[in-house]
Amino acid sequence: MRKFLGIVVLAAGVGGLGYWGAKDHALDMQNAISERATAAVAGAVHGIETSVEGRDIRVTGLADSEAERDALLSVLNAVEGRRVVLDEIDVLPSADPYTIAATRKDGQTLLQGNVPSEAMRSVLMDTGAAGVEGLTLASGAPERWEAAIGAGLGALTQMDEGSVSLTGQALRLTGLVDQPSDRDALIGSIALPDGYTLQNDIETRDDGAPIAYTINYDASEGVNVDGKLPNGLDLAQIGGALGVSNISGDVTNAMDGNPSTLLAALGRLKDWLPEFDSASVNVGESGTSVAGVTTPGVNVSLVTDALATDFADTATLDFKPANSSVQRGAERVNAATGITEQFQFGSWLPKAEFRPSLANCASEADKLLATTKINFLSGSTDLGPRSQRAINALASIMARCVGAGLAVELGGHTDNTGSGNYELSAARAVVVGEAMIARGVPREAISAVGFGPSKPIADNATEAGRAANRRTTVRWTQQ
Repeated sequence: MRKFLGIVVLAAGVGGLGYWGAKDHALDMQNAISERATAAVAGAVHGIETSVEGRDIRVTGLADSEAERDALLSVLNAVEGRRVVLDEIDVLPSADPYTIAATRKDGQTLLQGNVPSEAMRSVLMDTGAAGVEGLTLASGAPERWEAAIGAGLGALTQMDEGSVSLTGQALRLTGLVDQPSDRDALIGSIALPDGYTLQNDIETRDDGAPIAYTINYDASEGVNVDGKLPNGLDLAQIGGALGVSNISGDVTNAMDGNPSTLLAALGRLKDWLPEFDSASVNVGESGTSVAGVTTPGVNVSLVTDALATDFADTATLDFKPANSSVQRGAERVNAATGITEQFQFGSWLPKAEFRPSLANCASEADKLLATTKINFLSGSTDLGPRSQRAINALASIMARCVGAGLAVELGGHTDNTGSGNYELSAARAVVVGEAMIARGVPREAISAVGFGPSKPIADNATEAGRAANRRTTVRWTQQ
């Protein structure tokens, strides 16, 4: 009996050892299969998970395509020791065409469209772009898609505003940059993978053409401007610099350039415009030129010399005398002065609008000569280059006053420098009188007197005082 019990106990012990040995072997087998299964799916696009129960492999997750799913199942079925592969893989929907687009404005980029993986979504998230969370996960991205969209987004960030889209292997870039050279540099910086194409729809604020423009002045019409102006220059500034309110034109602006030099030059030309029937300023790569046709009676040589001093070799000058006939009685509003003028006796004479009387005629003449002087060349009876407007205006006043029965005495005055001042002042008064007669004032109503330096109105010790003393005066009497 004892011997029988010993045999039973021994048998039970051997059986237990066999059971535990089998159990350990099965666990080792399961672990080995698990390791092999994990290694087999390690290269999956979206991360595939496997679990092993005994020798059965359960596979779950997202395959990029049916082809990847089949490939994953194939490698799992080849795992040594497995019994069965339980397929619970979902296949990611495919996008065709595969599209992603980005827009940029005010320093912010917004993305819309497809993304091929969560890993790529994370990369795009790191760029700081908005809309990344809303990108649709989809398969179908062409090879090297990541490099292509990376190149497009890199170009987009170099623009203030614009958009980039990648449809299949076609990259389209739109936006706005300053210069054509900026656009060319931007396009040159884009390195797309082989097989990808680029459509460039980038526009420029500046067409790249050099700054070149023409400012045309016409005494009857005003100012017209045509061409490409420096940055910051507009028609109103040009009109303001010339003192002309009637200004028009079809212009563009460059992204560079400094208008200050031009505005200073126009300011110098402004004081001369009443001496011209027409003028033009041309600015281009070769420099600046100023041309014009003087109003009848103006001494072209004197105007040219004076403007040559004003422009100090910064512009080429070409002025000509008036050579076109104007119908007598024609009228215009002078764009430079705003004064209505009528063409009489070969000159543009301002229309005098006042009731003639001794007091009114004296007031009108004094007011004119206080603001617009009749100048002569130094030591000469030749009228100065800016005297024509004063001569014409004085002739209009005299014609109206003499027509009302008044007579006029023209007085010539000098400063106290030099000699022969009485003779010179008398000769100058005669010159003014002849100019009045040429403009229709009856000779018999005019007398000329030279006062020399005897009636100063300012201190001859200063240049300003001497200039004030060199003048023409008008005294009215009844005929």
